[in-house]
Amino acid sequence: MADQRKQAEIDYPRVAGEEGRRWIRSKPFGHHPRETARFLIDFGYVLQLLDLHAGSSLVELGCGSGWMTRLAARHGVRAEGYDISPEMIEIARAEAEREGVDATFEAGDFETLDLGRRFDAALIYDALHHSERPELVLAAAHRALRPGGRLLLAEPNWKQRFQGRGATDAYGTTELGHSPRRLKRLLREAGFTDVRRFHNNRKRLFSNAPAETLAHVAEPLVYRLLAPFWTQIWLRARAG
Repeated sequence: MADQRKQAEIDYPRVAGEEGRRWIRSKPFGHHPRETARFLIDFGYVLQLLDLHAGSSLVELGCGSGWMTRLAARHGVRAEGYDISPEMIEIARAEAEREGVDATFEAGDFETLDLGRRFDAALIYDALHHSERPELVLAAAHRALRPGGRLLLAEPNWKQRFQGRGATDAYGTTELGHSPRRLKRLLREAGFTDVRRFHNNRKRLFSNAPAETLAHVAEPLVYRLLAPFWTQIWLRARAG
């Protein structure tokens, strides 16, 4: 079953069809404005939380089409992306060449990679839930980082286990969901320290209208209270 699930991840760009491949190639752009804005805001979080300066090194595990990796390279980061699907890597390379971006992409299983502890930072964005062995992915991230390097993990919450069933039925892909507590435990077991969670909200601007002013004040509290149900999980940790 595990081999079948991994093969489904490998085959996903082909099975998605031409319309799906157009979506993969254009990400994060060309979608509903709110969705594109969410992706770009998330990239801003990545820059901030990993403290990515020009000249620093970043590896993204489970990079998909490599859009996050390519944006990091545009920022001057020495960026590499790895994905289990060779066709995804072909898309990432083609888009990097089209954009004139200097980023490296290689096919590889993020459960087994050994990248020699050479990166300042590692990113696993919206990818860990595609693995049935998250502890192996986190161990690979630890092997990629220099001592003291930072890992940023961004995941949907535990509801993905149920909300992802449509993708599993359609494509055979793995769609799991994890609680923050479990992910923190797995990070520590993989050798990470200084594990911290960060909370976000709906990522929108507020006008001076009274109702929106009230929402601006109330939403951070409401979202923190409802974090187990609504929000992404953002965890940052340091490699020991």
